[in-house]
Amino acid sequence: MTKVEMFTGKGGVGKTTMSVATALHYAQSGRTLLISTDPSGSLSEIFAQPLDQSIVSVAANLDAVELTRRLVLDLWREKFADEIYAVLSSFLPVGREIIDYIEGAPGIDEEFMLDYLLTMAQSGDYQTIVWDTAPTVTTLNLLFIQQLFYSHLTQAQKVYMKVKGVFSKVDPLTLIDKWLKLTAQIIELLKTDTSAWVVANPEHLPVEQALDIARSLTDFEIEVNGFILNKLLPLEVCEQHPFWLAKYKAQQECRENLLRAAGTLPVKEIPELSGKMKIDGFLGEVTKLLY
Repeated sequence: MTKVEMFTGKGGVGKTTMSVATALHYAQSGRTLLISTDPSGSLSEIFAQPLDQSIVSVAANLDAVELTRRLVLDLWREKFADEIYAVLSSFLPVGREIIDYIEGAPGIDEEFMLDYLLTMAQSGDYQTIVWDTAPTVTTLNLLFIQQLFYSHLTQAQKVYMKVKGVFSKVDPLTLIDKWLKLTAQIIELLKTDTSAWVVANPEHLPVEQALDIARSLTDFEIEVNGFILNKLLPLEVCEQHPFWLAKYKAQQECRENLLRAAGTLPVKEIPELSGKMKIDGFLGEVTKLLY
């Protein structure tokens, strides 16, 4: 199975930067896919080409895609719409517009993002998938919805057995069993073949959220690789100016808190860097610092 490495954390802490740098690192030794599920993702800007329609080659051994809501729902329709309509129309007088209604239900796009991740992992096309996730709450909701969906499908089997005589054309149990198996595979992927880096800035709230995320991921049985502390100010730049020296000291206090709370988990430290977000410049430097 392809290994999945996810990057998560509070919005604006540098998840995308770390994801791209890591993808460039893995692409040196094997074919790699970089996936962004961040609604405000910036992969298209970083690689200076549209990545919100399909998978695109962006560097040697490296493909990338931004899973926007529109792209995800288009893929969902292509894979599931006919099956859903066949079941619903077998016992309700509905037209194809019912699919438009279901498409608008909360969580449909989030649910299918993980199905897409599983499909790519099972394809055998990639050695590693690097996953640039949405900010904290959205990502944790994504995992929660997956487990909730599995529970609901289990209940759906019981409900079907009571009303199966209503269905005139198809057997929905086949579809329910298919989705149940698919959801179980996604959960297995997350628990056995996925690991996570939690990214934070050296500030109180991002650090506290990073620690909460790590605990939540552990509760979901997703392996936490460690933490990445991004945008640390260097002392030599700050020591001659009272404002920046105070900021440096505040950062160091947050750094010490994270190091202490992380326990045996590693904390990778990335200094504040300047320059444009380019593969052969800024991003290459981050890659060297991470690996």
